[in-house]
Amino acid sequence: MINLSLSPTNSWSYTIIWMLFVIPSCVLSADERHSRCAHPFRCGNQIELYYPFWIPEREECGHPVFKVNCSGDFAEFTISTVKFQVLEMNYESGIIRLVRTDYLDNLCPWHPENRSINQDVLPFLQDTELGTFYYNCSGPSVDKLPNGYIRQLGCDEEVGGQSYFVSSPSHPGNRAILDGLSASCERNVDVPVSRAAMKTTERNQSLEAIKKVLDVGFELSFNSDCSQCVASGGACGFNQSSKAFVCYCKDEPHEHTCGKMGISKKAKIGIGIGCGFLSATLITGCFLCFIIQKRRTSPHPRPRDNNLNELVQLKQYSYAEVRKITKLFSHTVGKGGFGTVYGGNLCDGRKVAVKILKDFKSNGEDFINEVASMSQTSHVNIVSLLGFCYEGSKRAIVYEFLENGSLDQFLSKQNSLNLDVSTLYRIALGVARGLEYLHHGCKTRIVHFDIKPQNILLDENLCPKVSDFGLAKLCEKRESILSLQDARGTIGYIAPEVFSGMYGRVSHKSDVYSYGMLVLEMIGAKNKETEETAASNSSSAYFPDWIYKNLENGEHTWKFGDEITREEKEIAKKMTLVGLWCIQPCPLNRPPMNRVVEMMEGSLDALEVPPKPSLQFSPEPLRESSSLSEDNSNYSEVFIGSAS
Repeated sequence: MINLSLSPTNSWSYTIIWMLFVIPSCVLSADERHSRCAHPFRCGNQIELYYPFWIPEREECGHPVFKVNCSGDFAEFTISTVKFQVLEMNYESGIIRLVRTDYLDNLCPWHPENRSINQDVLPFLQDTELGTFYYNCSGPSVDKLPNGYIRQLGCDEEVGGQSYFVSSPSHPGNRAILDGLSASCERNVDVPVSRAAMKTTERNQSLEAIKKVLDVGFELSFNSDCSQCVASGGACGFNQSSKAFVCYCKDEPHEHTCGKMGISKKAKIGIGIGCGFLSATLITGCFLCFIIQKRRTSPHPRPRDNNLNELVQLKQYSYAEVRKITKLFSHTVGKGGFGTVYGGNLCDGRKVAVKILKDFKSNGEDFINEVASMSQTSHVNIVSLLGFCYEGSKRAIVYEFLENGSLDQFLSKQNSLNLDVSTLYRIALGVARGLEYLHHGCKTRIVHFDIKPQNILLDENLCPKVSDFGLAKLCEKRESILSLQDARGTIGYIAPEVFSGMYGRVSHKSDVYSYGMLVLEMIGAKNKETEETAASNSSSAYFPDWIYKNLENGEHTWKFGDEITREEKEIAKKMTLVGLWCIQPCPLNRPPMNRVVEMMEGSLDALEVPPKPSLQFSPEPLRESSSLSEDNSNYSEVFIGSAS
């Protein structure tokens, strides 16, 4: 963990050391980033990638949306639940070719979604156009027209439904037909295709020909900012603070291009002499401070206020600015144990949420935890931190505004807006990906310790974002075992090892437990009132036997009833099994979050029913299943048995 308590003497010593070593390293860091990002990286077995793509150790070299997975033959990245595969990236030709993996040799994928590529980052080439799939259309059947741009598909629709593929129409007069399809079809999905490849289907209008067109993929051009940057001798990257493109140059980062660079020989000699004189002065000062430190007998703690600026590089607002942003705190959007959240607007018109924190601890540890944790994250399923205020006892956090509020509103019995199974599944999967990023994608592992519906926010598209990092812990060097001074979390979601050492050591697996309880609550399993739970003690609410009994009897749609499709029943069962795996009492028996994501994305047939948790403590933990183990793990967990 980051220790922010320093004596005044330490303050001077560390300041001088910081000036002596950190300032030169910061000067050189620009060149280091330039060197790192100027070279492509290999992903898969034949592709060399540049900006906007990146992998965890090159996060500053790519756009946040385009993190690639290199575990297969080709690089893949995910936008929401849609995966794209990078087939080609040729800097000389300026062409990037992608393909949607759910449409590889498949015209009828399960639950396809509309997901577009950010064309500000990767614009379409002229050869790329959009083809549209219309699924489960209830209107009158549309026959193939003479120009052949409407094809009927052979998907397994509901009774009477039809599905179609429509290429770019050549006759505007046929717009009425397309408007009719849009109105009568259950789902419309736009998929980029190659215009040149589509021309081949004018001669061969079979469905196999369309599959081949989709397998070819579609082409995009290189980012124009990146091309200009490279032409000026720079390397492309992304500034996490400003959320904008940055051109890393040998002297320092620039917004677009490096411009003219170079230092004269005389200037270099002058800089060398100046640095030598400064170094000698600083070393002398450091030695004097060391002597003073030895003579001091009563060091005093250094205020944390002065240290927060060294911790994060974010926009810092004054309390007066916070009052202006929130219009004197006139619009309350939420309240919690750590403070009140107000709605507001920045000067550029962006909507924001401003959390005014209560100061539970005089040293402001909760506030520093939240700012430190959120400032290190950049992920579609993590709330974006925009700034903070730390003015005396006034502490506030400014982050993006989410239109649909928190998940608990949609799970409440009083709320009439019930979410369907598929939507709940997408939300649960998004939360899992957010936690996977915190545990495995950050340079410093972050354990949240307070996963619950109130801390899952939803944007206008119901995309989930993990929020409220007030209880989070940062693990240096990606450690697994954590040391807690006190129990933290919310009753009903808190892992058993957090409040009782007999279950094992506290680690990132504590978040896995909370996630499991969240998933069980989402599908109605956690809060179901039955005679068994009513008659049992409070502990059984964590591991209800009736969930296993209902699974054995084929009943796992508690919240949704029987009026759902077979696919939705399978989703509900998969979520139940994943939730039960996650709430195993022994942390060793819980899957890590990267494995949880695989389980959620994978087939139901690949999931086994987890062992029924026992409320009786056993000194011998269950062996960790090989199917749930974390590959190439460098982490260790120690299970503490009862004292003999």
